[in-house]
Amino acid sequence: MRRLVWLASYPKSGNTWVRLFLAAYSHPEREALDINAIDVSLHAGNRDLFDRVIGLEASELTPTEIDRYRPDVYRQLAVEAEEPLFIKVHDRWRRNADGAPIFPPETTAATIYIVRDPRGVASSYANHYNLSIDAAIAQMADANNVIAAPADRLRSQLHQPIGSWSQHVTSWLDQTELPVHLVRYEDLHAHPETTFAGILQAAGLPVDAERLATALAQSRFERLQAQETAAGFKERPISAPRFFRRGQADSWREELTPAQIERIVADHGPVMARLGYV
Repeated sequence: MRRLVWLASYPKSGNTWVRLFLAAYSHPEREALDINAIDVSLHAGNRDLFDRVIGLEASELTPTEIDRYRPDVYRQLAVEAEEPLFIKVHDRWRRNADGAPIFPPETTAATIYIVRDPRGVASSYANHYNLSIDAAIAQMADANNVIAAPADRLRSQLHQPIGSWSQHVTSWLDQTELPVHLVRYEDLHAHPETTFAGILQAAGLPVDAERLATALAQSRFERLQAQETAAGFKERPISAPRFFRRGQADSWREELTPAQIERIVADHGPVMARLGYV
């Protein structure tokens, strides 16, 4: 029953990069990684997945009702899975109105929490959601921030309360229901072999040095970016110029003004310090 591996992160923190690495590692028989071949339904907020498993239209339910059913979606996925199932999560960790965790502990094999310096998140978040950097910084400090908030048009994703960057980080790191393996985006860049190997170990997968090297080569940022340029990427929002933008750990030093940097540190300083970012 413990088949689910949550890949949890605040948006624009490296989640898709980790998913693509895992796809390459899990399929060594494939000669090349196709960025458009990963299963988009393996997203905790995917509406089609919810509708299929529950047998109800999420569009007919309130967010509170949806949250009551979401743990059942993941229990069913765990029953169906024959091997570890990696599921992308942008929700903050929380309970529903009945007091049940949205992400059931009894289905969970591991949780990989990917965190990125919020100064690095800001410009990438702005690009992804077609915002100014100042607007992105404001959303990252908003405790009521929600992905796919209920609106007049039908969205492909369920509502996903993410809250502020600090709130998101502490919700996952301080809960005691699920085991968490913390991964810093910056370490994925600085120490890829050991950091990605740690992800495999936390997920309960054997670490094969040759497969690891091949998967790292196939999921290099330059290759992902080149594929998007040549064929597009189905997960890129229509409003975003591109999904794979720069892929650098410290590009914020060039992209943010001193005032913007100060604002982010003022908003998130204690949690940044906890993670070694200040």
